Amino acid sequence: MEAQPESDQESNQTESATLEPEDFEEFEEDDDDDDDNEDDFGQEEGEETESMTPETRMRKNRAKMESLIMRLSREQVPVRVHEVIIKGNTKTKGSLIESEVEAILRDATSFQQLLRAASVANARLQRLGVFDSVSITLDAGPPEVPGTANVVIEVSEAKNPLAGEMGIYTKPEEFDLRFAIPLGFYRAALNFGISGGLVFPWGSGYMNTPSYLPERFFMGGNSSPVCSLRGPTSVLGFRARGLGPAEPRRRDNSDGGKPDDSGMDHIGGDLALTAFADLSFDLPLRALREAGIHGHVFACTGSLNKLTEKAYKEFSFEKLRDSFRSSAGFGIIVPTKLFRMEVNYCYILKKNEHDQGKTGVQFSFSSPL
Repeated sequence: MEAQPESDQESNQTESATLEPEDFEEFEEDDDDDDDNEDDFGQEEGEETESMTPETRMRKNRAKMESLIMRLSREQVPVRVHEVIIKGNTKTKGSLIESEVEAILRDATSFQQLLRAASVANARLQRLGVFDSVSITLDAGPPEVPGTANVVIEVSEAKNPLAGEMGIYTKPEEFDLRFAIPLGFYRAALNFGISGGLVFPWGSGYMNTPSYLPERFFMGGNSSPVCSLRGPTSVLGFRARGLGPAEPRRRDNSDGGKPDDSGMDHIGGDLALTAFADLSFDLPLRALREAGIHGHVFACTGSLNKLTEKAYKEFSFEKLRDSFRSSAGFGIIVPTKLFRMEVNYCYILKKNEHDQGKTGVQFSFSSPL
């Protein structure tokens, strides 16, 4: 789950950037006729401000804010970041937080760009999954360095950064459990999952009759086990319905129903178990990070067994252990608004004689997270 916290909870609501009108007085336009009297005007303004009532001061600040907004709507206001200030972090290193956002903030050359960069930086820090809230405020830079701004990032750290997220899906005959642990660096997260299912036919003598074919479990295919709760079906590296109990393929009735030596058909199983572990992380290129493209390494395993038609009498722990197939690999995940694409290199660690698994590159498409 690229292992993957949101704004619908009040505790996680954030502000992209806040500013006060007095913080950016240096960005307002100055009349050319007043340049010679700038010092005298500043002194008079300071004395006037001290004698203002709160209502008058509020009206003046509102006028300054309106003036700044008008200028921002007309032209690009030059500004550069003087300093990035980190507050509220007690366990997370400030250098880690700064490394996530400094480049995008310092690339801004105008106030408009800085506002957009602050919004992107806020979202990026939220996706780390280690903060309950993130607030970014833009303050005026030091007076001796005009045309600059300080970016103040205040975070509230999660009480337990290993709490993670968990999802559970259950049906009468199966269950699905997912768990994600954010690691706090490079947006890395560990995702774990385990699924299981059991099916039996109804009626007397059910253990001696075959289960209904459409109700059996089948495994394989390229669907990502991280994306959704689908029960025990996905083992990367194997073809869809490409592992588990198999029987020789049969010809049609005109041939007497004799076995066909050309292949085997996988007939599904009554007891299914799957598990996976996935480590997702950001890639080093900034362009890929900003597009949400990231990498992952994974390992998955699955077991499919027949219990009906008295097969349960031969079932044992050793047979269950030997029935597990497994694979591992790495890949790149490309999220879009329409779908999530994975390009994975899968290496088959274990398969049985008639399983249809192959080491190599696989493409997977699934619904976006």
